[in-house]
Amino acid sequence: MNASFFAPHRIATALIAAFAAATGAAQSPDSMTAPTAKLTLGSGFDYSRGDYGYATDTEVFLVPVNLSYETGAWLFRASLPWLRVDGPASTVAGSPIGGVPGRPTTASESGLGDPTLSATYRFGPVVEQVHLDLTGRVKFGTADVDKGLGTGKMDHYVQADLARSFGTTTPFLTLGYRSMGASPQYPLRDGVYFSGGMVYRYSLYTSAGVAYDWRQRLVRDGDHASEAMAFLVHRFDDRWSTQTYALTGFSDASPDFGAGFMINYRY
Repeated sequence: MNASFFAPHRIATALIAAFAAATGAAQSPDSMTAPTAKLTLGSGFDYSRGDYGYATDTEVFLVPVNLSYETGAWLFRASLPWLRVDGPASTVAGSPIGGVPGRPTTASESGLGDPTLSATYRFGPVVEQVHLDLTGRVKFGTADVDKGLGTGKMDHYVQADLARSFGTTTPFLTLGYRSMGASPQYPLRDGVYFSGGMVYRYSLYTSAGVAYDWRQRLVRDGDHASEAMAFLVHRFDDRWSTQTYALTGFSDASPDFGAGFMINYRY
């Protein structure tokens, strides 16, 4: 699994499942179900811009440090981002939100964001070569609330990722549920989310695809998040890989534009 494992727009796990299935055709079944334990370190940047229902835009520039550990069918991930926010919208896990009181400061602020930990169990092919992953994820509320870099609350996510390869093409689907930490300042709502898309494998080392992401509204009178992404994943060798992506949103709960680049090194 060489795709990046941090994306503020929450498509990352689906991309991992899809890319793993897409490249799995060149691997033996044993290597897919019981790989040697591997450690992967990654970083890059993510930029997004949108109005989120406010009169002016909010820009977010984010640099994550990602660490993952694979052993057997398990995949464990940790991520800690640094981010800079310029604009009125507050952020949840590095993504701005509308429909709640804006940041307590109008100044450009920066600092460490909320760390996340997750664990994924990869079942492999379960029905008709459909690969299934189950993931639990926790976001800790340690980012500076006074700067508007986080809500100060823990959030919990659980999701299932499905992917099946048809030659060089792999459709994928993610279904998930989030449990949000709410407060009088941030009355966030629990809800469902899903992603779907397709990966095309051009070669053993290069894949490209598109994905659509939908998330139930975070606040009572807010919009549902709705956005589309195009991405390119390239593996230079067994250790180095990159992911480049761009996205656009279709509601006030999504950015008007976003782009990012990630690079990973497997030990």
